[in-house]
Amino acid sequence: MKRKKTQPIKLTPGEMELLELLWSEEQVTLAKTQEWFHKRGRPLAPTTLHTRLNRLVGKGLIRRVSENPAIYEATIDRKQVSGCYFELFEELCGQNLVPFMVHLAANRDFSSEELAYLEKLISEKKNEK
Repeated sequence: MKRKKTQPIKLTPGEMELLELLWSEEQVTLAKTQEWFHKRGRPLAPTTLHTRLNRLVGKGLIRRVSENPAIYEATIDRKQVSGCYFELFEELCGQNLVPFMVHLAANRDFSSEELAYLEKLISEKKNEK
């Protein structure tokens, strides 16, 4: 069943991981997917991965571009997915995301690259005002 553009995107953690892989690699085979999970200490059976990939195809979030071997690519980008979750966070937080952002900043170890990016965004927002 294909997802209508107006429907919210509902993803399991495993489906989200597969999308992360597809966003970084653009196209993957089942073998490449299995290798990717194995390198992360999460060896998954090919049948499990095949099921997850087919569910994402069914949701219209990825497509099979080749049959033999099956090659998959994302049909949705990271911004589209994060936009749906942003709306959910806004709803859960009563439109006030500051407490959530404070909790995130206090409880997550950001890399220096992430911090630099966040500082740049904050600076840009300050300059807009």
